[in-house]
Amino acid sequence: MKVVTAGTGMAAAEFVQRLRLEGFDGEIVMCSDEEFAPYSPCVIPFYLAGEPMDTVYWKGKDFYGRYGVSARLADPIIEVDAERRLVRTAAGRSETYDRLFYATGARSWYPRPEWLKTRGVFGFKTLTDMVAIDRYIREHGVRKAVVFGGGFIGVDAALALRHRGLEITLVHRNTRVLSQMTDGEGGEFATRKLAEKTGIDIRLRTTVDGIVENGGELSAVRFSNGDVMETPLLIVSIGVSPNSEPLRGDDKGVHGNEQMLADPCIYTAGDVAVTRHAVTRAKGVYATYPNAMMQARTAARHLFRGDGAYAGSINTNVLKKHIDFPIVSAGSFTGETVTWHRGDIWRRVYLLDGMINGYLIIGDTRISGYIYHLYLSRKRVDKTIRAILAEPRHDSYYRSMLGMVPV
Repeated sequence: MKVVTAGTGMAAAEFVQRLRLEGFDGEIVMCSDEEFAPYSPCVIPFYLAGEPMDTVYWKGKDFYGRYGVSARLADPIIEVDAERRLVRTAAGRSETYDRLFYATGARSWYPRPEWLKTRGVFGFKTLTDMVAIDRYIREHGVRKAVVFGGGFIGVDAALALRHRGLEITLVHRNTRVLSQMTDGEGGEFATRKLAEKTGIDIRLRTTVDGIVENGGELSAVRFSNGDVMETPLLIVSIGVSPNSEPLRGDDKGVHGNEQMLADPCIYTAGDVAVTRHAVTRAKGVYATYPNAMMQARTAARHLFRGDGAYAGSINTNVLKKHIDFPIVSAGSFTGETVTWHRGDIWRRVYLLDGMINGYLIIGDTRISGYIYHLYLSRKRVDKTIRAILAEPRHDSYYRSMLGMVPV
């Protein structure tokens, strides 16, 4: 049997590794639009912040050779012919398959794609982006940057570049940063604290409306309020969309069943996969590392053993790189709110039918594992959650397991 992966990201690498560890000895071909060994998108901001490049290859830079893979790199797949069981690439090559693992991830969305033709304007999604940004900073002695977009990726970019020593202005159209992973009050608290702790100039209700070039290089940006700021570097991180066009013809994602099958011969996983939520059962793209890993393992087990099922995704978000001020959230921000706040720590859960329907924890992570456990287990907590959130020792989960009385 010949297996082809569309993509070489975290899900594809996990899928291939699991197949080989299970004993699969058939041909494996991995296709990518980049030129690298499988890397972790979670780690690449550390490279831009100054860590060695090898740190991004979390399964090893020698992955292809170690797992007996034929790599087809720097040549994106542009079409999947499911009837003939083959993929076609931008360079005109084709690759047949018996089974296809479609894990092409998501791609950045740009309001003005033509800006990227200007030297000094970059996206912030791939290792290719990081290498280009790093080279540009070193070659031009860049000391300041504007980040356009205050979602998870934009804040990640701002923190990484700040850690590297750059002066950062973060521009966001919303009333708070991280608006997809926070509620209104919690997001405003997090925005204030991020600005206080980092010195990042956060400009809300603002967008970048234009750029100023000088000889093909960026020299300034124009904001929606009319201000103009000189800067040699602009990072655009407005949003992403599933890279599903080669298979489905649109960017709505690829639906996978409980075995992660999108087609009798095609598996899917990762940021392109549409799955059911483990709690609500609502269908969506839940783009997180844990979800991608479990989806890949489910697909590998099913291909090799013919059994196994994916239990569902969780929309957990964790921001804690390059700053001692983590922000953790999951679930839906609907229901009765229970909030506890002291100093730099802010905690809130949303209750529905006495169970946690969603939560947001800002400032530390000591209680987040316990809250996640309560959320996923669907236990009623309406009688105890106020005391849990206000627990000064932050160890109520471990004490309860040991049968110890809270103090």
